[in-house]
Amino acid sequence: MHQATVLLTGGSGFIGTHLIKELLAQDFKVISLSRKAGRVSKSPHLTWLQSFDEMKHDRIDYVINLAGESIGQGRWTATRKQQLIESRVNTTELLYEYLHKRKIFPKCIISGSAVGYYGIDETEMWSSACDEQSPAQAIFMSELCQRWEHVTALYPEQNTQIIRLGVVLAAGGGILPQMLRPIQMNLVSKIGHGRQPLVWVHIQDAIRAIFYLMKQADLSVLQTENTVNVRQAVYNVVAPERTTQADFSIVAARQLNKKPMFNMPSVIFKILLGEQAQLILNGQFVKPSALLAQGFEFKFPTLKQALQDILGT
Repeated sequence: MHQATVLLTGGSGFIGTHLIKELLAQDFKVISLSRKAGRVSKSPHLTWLQSFDEMKHDRIDYVINLAGESIGQGRWTATRKQQLIESRVNTTELLYEYLHKRKIFPKCIISGSAVGYYGIDETEMWSSACDEQSPAQAIFMSELCQRWEHVTALYPEQNTQIIRLGVVLAAGGGILPQMLRPIQMNLVSKIGHGRQPLVWVHIQDAIRAIFYLMKQADLSVLQTENTVNVRQAVYNVVAPERTTQADFSIVAARQLNKKPMFNMPSVIFKILLGEQAQLILNGQFVKPSALLAQGFEFKFPTLKQALQDILGT
């Protein structure tokens, strides 16, 4: 019986590390690309490579493209912005060029993106929520996602599923420890007025969504006004609950049995982070409309359920 093979980029990252464990547990063979040299796996079903030049496989059943440096680390200088772009766009270009050159057509390619695609609400009213059809914006976080996704559109012969991820919550990794630290210290409660959106997803639901799309690959035909049977679809991988930053502080404080004393003025973040402060102070509410329409069920649909699981409370 054929052991299905998954080609994974970004395997040494936060989501990739969790995903590899689940892929191996479900008896997939994994070929993972990482920029870190000398990685060796103890599992005979996991192979680490540094570049596509090392690839010797013509049978690839699925591709999961999660490559990209963390957008929240490092101030957005011109140099840092270029690094963020190159780590996503260049790797994605190399991936599709490799598949095209070798004439490899996986059952589906699941390619990463983020809800930053939808940009911010300049009115700061946040009265509505974006779905997969909502437009992008002419700001950096949105343009980064647009350029990342544009590469995949150049190869319509591939069955590509784009996943726009929210903030992924998990124990011992990602951004959650930083979010919890001021609450654990009984310091900061709200940031600014606290009404700004926090769009998140539990790591287990993010991984479950990826597996779900792998199984639903044959149903991922998208029709548009201009093109019929374009083999590409977009999915917001976010929890269905509408959550604000203040909601997070309240729920987390209750789970940790803490009572933070102070609010952090938004002007501090604007001074310290400049344009990057948009990640904390603004955004858009986002709905997982496409996943829900296809019948996907979230294991952790509310923040309370997610933090109870992660924190063991």
